Amino acid sequence: MAVLAPLAAPARSLARTAPERGAEGWPGLASGVLDLLHEAVLVTGRDLRLLGANRAARALLREGDGLAVSPHGVVASTPLATSELRRSVESAARGEVRRIEVPRAGRAPLSLLVEPHPQHPAAGAAVIFATDPEQRPKRSAAALARRWRFTPAECDVAERLAAGAGLERIAAELGITLHTVRGHLKSVYAKAGVHRQAELVARLLGAA
Repeated sequence: MAVLAPLAAPARSLARTAPERGAEGWPGLASGVLDLLHEAVLVTGRDLRLLGANRAARALLREGDGLAVSPHGVVASTPLATSELRRSVESAARGEVRRIEVPRAGRAPLSLLVEPHPQHPAAGAAVIFATDPEQRPKRSAAALARRWRFTPAECDVAERLAAGAGLERIAAELGITLHTVRGHLKSVYAKAGVHRQAELVARLLGAA
């Protein structure tokens, strides 16, 4: 049976367990249940060459507002933001994790979390998690409460988890401790009948 810890953002948790496909490997990171997530997940080389992207990331790149793909790889909305993104990817190659914001035209900036690829850190590959603060969860609190008898606090956590938020961000948004978030999530696991975040996110999005 899978254990609850470590608890991380759903996309990050899935990225560490997603199977690879064929010789390409890294693009397989965005396969399967990752495509169900609201959070965009990209995999790049150290040179910002795009190696993989889930469905949300592909839509984000097509839109071109914040992040896009050029002949030189993934670029941000401004030269300054692109430089910062490049530095963050280079930092990931050294095992570091960085958070940056990418401005968008007339909209809230994208929040990026850049960290080393869990399976290929020596190759300099990075995983980029792009969160759109304007994005809303698919499932309403009322629907979650009816289906699984979540408490209001558990609904708050579950909604944000399904939208791709990490536990630290959930704690900050709700004004509660990380320990309390983990406690709510443990209860949500039990009520939804799952043991892993991948299973929970798929269930919350109506996929299971």
